[in-house]
Amino acid sequence: MIWAILSLGLILRMISLNQSLWLDEAINTLAVRNNSLINLITQYAKADFHPPGWIILLWGWTKIFGYSEIALRIPSVIFGLLSIWLIYLVGKKLFSKNLGLLTALLIAINPLHIYYSQEARMYAMATLAVLVNILLIIKLIKGEKLNLVFLIISNLLVLSADYVAYFIFPAELIFLLVYKKETVKKWSLALFGAFLLGIWWLPIFLAQFNVGSIASSNLPSWKLINGAFDFKTIPLTYVKFIIGRISLSDKFLYGVLLLPVCSLFAFLLWEGFRAASGLTQKLLASWLIIPILIATIISIVVPVYNYFRVLYILPAFIILISFGILSFNKPVKYFFLFSVIAIELFSSSVYLLNPNFQREDWKGLVNFLKIQTSNPTILFESSGILPPFDYYATGKLNASGALKDFPVKDDSGLADFPKTKDIYLVDYLVEISDPKRLVSRKLDNLGYKKTDIKDFNGVGFLYHYVKE
Repeated sequence: MIWAILSLGLILRMISLNQSLWLDEAINTLAVRNNSLINLITQYAKADFHPPGWIILLWGWTKIFGYSEIALRIPSVIFGLLSIWLIYLVGKKLFSKNLGLLTALLIAINPLHIYYSQEARMYAMATLAVLVNILLIIKLIKGEKLNLVFLIISNLLVLSADYVAYFIFPAELIFLLVYKKETVKKWSLALFGAFLLGIWWLPIFLAQFNVGSIASSNLPSWKLINGAFDFKTIPLTYVKFIIGRISLSDKFLYGVLLLPVCSLFAFLLWEGFRAASGLTQKLLASWLIIPILIATIISIVVPVYNYFRVLYILPAFIILISFGILSFNKPVKYFFLFSVIAIELFSSSVYLLNPNFQREDWKGLVNFLKIQTSNPTILFESSGILPPFDYYATGKLNASGALKDFPVKDDSGLADFPKTKDIYLVDYLVEISDPKRLVSRKLDNLGYKKTDIKDFNGVGFLYHYVKE
């Protein structure tokens, strides 16, 4: 049965895998393509606020398998499939094989897990690392034989994956201190051992923190996007755990449709919490709640909390939902089971089959510009060419940044514009880089007339200016 679930998970994660790279994926891709491993770790990493695990893996992987969208995303597909297997083992060890199979099925079809199992970033890797860690913690609290080396390696995987995933350690510590004090010594030794193995990264982390602090001070709008404190973030996290990244522009209708769905899952979550008794209940609650509380508190000062950064607590959510479903007798149990499966499959299908809910369509934008016969100039609301555009254009289009300063504050911060008849302006992230729309104003003053507007999913508007 688990092999059928894994096969289903693989099929779903291969659909639309070649969709366009978005900004962060392209940044990492060009970095590993254009840098040696030493330069990646000592130079590039300083401006990339993540541990080294993903970028080192991606560097080695691309040297063998290349830089296509599919090749870049296959590691995350693999991490996603391994997570399905691991949550099966966790559920089986916590309660029963039936619980393990149900949790495996629900994460296999979960729209948010599918999304990040298709992204060339570290979030699926972090989720897998935490699942391995939790499985070993379960063995520890059950008094099973556990080699300390395995726990050290597991901790090192978490430390290498993503900084926000580190919040699983305080959650484990609080749980063990309250309910299993006799295991704290072994747990602490394993974490200390992993920290010693990763101590070489500390100078880079301090440099990253310094760069991040400067960026947050100079770019307040970017701070909000990057995960600053917001009261909506916690409820949004649980909504995304259910329906993934799909949304509606009509927020009232969106809320009306979500109310019964979220109410159903909230009820099952509560019933699951009640059904998961003893240490299992306490462990799942610690895993689900404490990392979010820590992330929320830290985000008041440092912007770290977005729902995708806590993807590693999604398995705890799914396990509790599964407990809730299995707590009922057959007729009711099947009703809840089919309802949850239908909601998850529908949400996943909307994402996988509708390009409007997929990643930024840089591929479509570049393909459109390549067929223009006038050889136009392309300007960005940035100080240079943006990485996803560079990835697809491969230097074959006449493009440049429109800004000398980022963000631009007045006309002195604008670059000199090429003197051409046709100009296309890409307004990606204009709210951060050019909130006063100084580039558009300068084009108007230079005698350009806006003749056409095209919208590319996630990228924004492409404005066509022609010299009068």
